[in-house]
Amino acid sequence: MKLKLLLFFSIAICTSAYAKVKPASIFTDHMVLQQQSNVALWGWANPSSTIKIITSWNKKTYTASADARGKFKIKVATPIAGGPFEISFNDGELLVLKDILIGEVWFCGGQSNMEMPMKGFKSQPIIGSNEAILKSKNPNIRLYTVPRSSITTKQENSKPSDWKLAGPETVANFSATGYYFGALLNEMLNVPIGIINDSYGGSTIEAWMSPEYLQGFPEVIIPKAADTIKEVSRTPTTLYNGMLYPVIGYGIRGAIWYQGESNYERPAKYLDLFPLMVNSWRKAWDNGEFPFYYAQIAPFNYASFHEKPKTEYNSAYLRDAQRKLLSKIPNSGMAVLMDVGEFKSIHPANKKQGGERLA
Repeated sequence: MKLKLLLFFSIAICTSAYAKVKPASIFTDHMVLQQQSNVALWGWANPSSTIKIITSWNKKTYTASADARGKFKIKVATPIAGGPFEISFNDGELLVLKDILIGEVWFCGGQSNMEMPMKGFKSQPIIGSNEAILKSKNPNIRLYTVPRSSITTKQENSKPSDWKLAGPETVANFSATGYYFGALLNEMLNVPIGIINDSYGGSTIEAWMSPEYLQGFPEVIIPKAADTIKEVSRTPTTLYNGMLYPVIGYGIRGAIWYQGESNYERPAKYLDLFPLMVNSWRKAWDNGEFPFYYAQIAPFNYASFHEKPKTEYNSAYLRDAQRKLLSKIPNSGMAVLMDVGEFKSIHPANKKQGGERLA
């Protein structure tokens, strides 16, 4: 009898695993959707089930069909900036995402200078951040951080996280570059702003690229599924797999990028890798040649990392590669940071300059 009851409950648990629709992690209460666009919504439900989706801004009902694995994806039309709104999902059980704003959404990628929070790193403060944090409460700025994940296979979903309203506690722990960028956009455009921070300190550009686009570089070793990751932020494809691939397709206006410090030893190769990465992201998003703005790395004594430094360890070579790429990457822009670099710190304390120049 006990065995029968155990079997019954096991079956019940399995069949109800997706009894309620489960949107992808990036879709939560308080999110911002790109205005005047057809934005993708996706997630999971019971395999082969039908999901009804209602958007409150136009009272329109959409119907999505889950595949044999339970995954569904559909695009919905968004109006001009405004809100708050709701989106309901129903496959027999109702799920409602609330307090959704429509506005401008920007994606922020890169390494530690993008990841560096407003509160700074240990013994590395952000100039003027205390006052900025205290005055940061703004329900029309929403912030989302993709959790760290380095893995050898493409992940369907990112680790759980939440969209949060700008305020002292949230902003203190959010990307300083991303926040200053978003705050200026909100001030100038007077519309809701959504900022997605998808960065990892110490990361190389190869870590943010898909294996398909790295096959043309025989010197790049792409890990196999069962391989052990020895350098979580520097192993090719692993951050793409765990942090980028799961959120590709979320409706955005454009992207900003602050990276290159971990590629300073290979400036010539960066000339090939960076435009290829931008092109691959644009193709994956299927959103045309969306704006892609990047920060030129600031001056720093990279030779200090080596006992016997080589000439090419001068960061000017990587900066020059970034300068040259302006003509190779359509609809791109570069924020020059020559005046904010610090000889003894790879993380410039003046993040407001960088964020606002990118805006």
